[in-house]
Amino acid sequence: RTQAEMAHTCRGTINLSTAHIDTEDSCNIVLSNGGRTYHLKANSEVERQRWVTALELAKAKAIRMRNNQSDDSGDEEPASQSDKSELHGTLKTLSSKLEDLSTCNDLIAKHGAALQRSLSELENLKLPAESGEKIKAVNERATLFRITSNAMINACRDFLDLAETHSRKWQRVLQYEREQRIRLEETIEQLAKQHNSLERACRGAPGLSSSSTGITSTAKGSVQSAKGEASDEDEETEYFDAMEDAPAFITVTADPKHHRRSGSNLSGASEGHPEDWNLEDSVNLLPKKRRRTRIPDKPNYSLNLWSIMKNCIGKELSKIPMP
Repeated sequence: RTQAEMAHTCRGTINLSTAHIDTEDSCNIVLSNGGRTYHLKANSEVERQRWVTALELAKAKAIRMRNNQSDDSGDEEPASQSDKSELHGTLKTLSSKLEDLSTCNDLIAKHGAALQRSLSELENLKLPAESGEKIKAVNERATLFRITSNAMINACRDFLDLAETHSRKWQRVLQYEREQRIRLEETIEQLAKQHNSLERACRGAPGLSSSSTGITSTAKGSVQSAKGEASDEDEETEYFDAMEDAPAFITVTADPKHHRRSGSNLSGASEGHPEDWNLEDSVNLLPKKRRRTRIPDKPNYSLNLWSIMKNCIGKELSKIPMP
């Protein structure tokens, strides 16, 4: 195996560029990427923090490498490219505002220090008593301003550090959400394509047809036939109820003088007196079977004589049925 095959051939791997790193308690780490979640446990809190830091650095490196590859390839879709540019624009604006705040912080500290030095030099000069009292009051006000400025500078520094930390976290969260949305859109598109293909397959399926033909004979020799027409795709197959009393089929020999069959389905030979019984009153004749006028159609199944002969090799030919 090579390093390039690691991401898609090794089991247990996870893509850190789209992974979400979270901590449950003092020793547990949770890595989640899509539907896969890994629960890791460290020996101590210090070791867990080291692992979290290493994973965050590796994730940032993976994101940078992926962005460089995407910039080199230029194969991204226009929608994702616009979202990415909008995200980068927002983060760039926040970064510029933070840089302005840092610059103002440095300027306030610099000017405050210069004002404090000037007041100290003015206080060291020999001036009348009234001027000394006024300079002392100005120095106290400058000291109060310096304390306030230092408090504001510290608050700005804290805000700057917090904003930088959260900006990185927001960037990771936005990147993760964007990847999840792209993956969801691809899944929905695949489901829509499968749904359309299933609909086309259902429309293209041939309709099922059913036909039924029944011939019954009554006591007076009448024949009834029923044929079912082809049903539509959405209609159910039509079935017919069975008859409670099936009629008895009575066959009569070609010569009525030598054989007859009564209504109780019992046959007996006549004694040469055809006038003793009436054929119309006691029996019913079946319609004669018509002879075929042509050879039947060729069957649908194929018949391979070569395979039959090949199977007959080494066998007793007198016991093998040939077509």
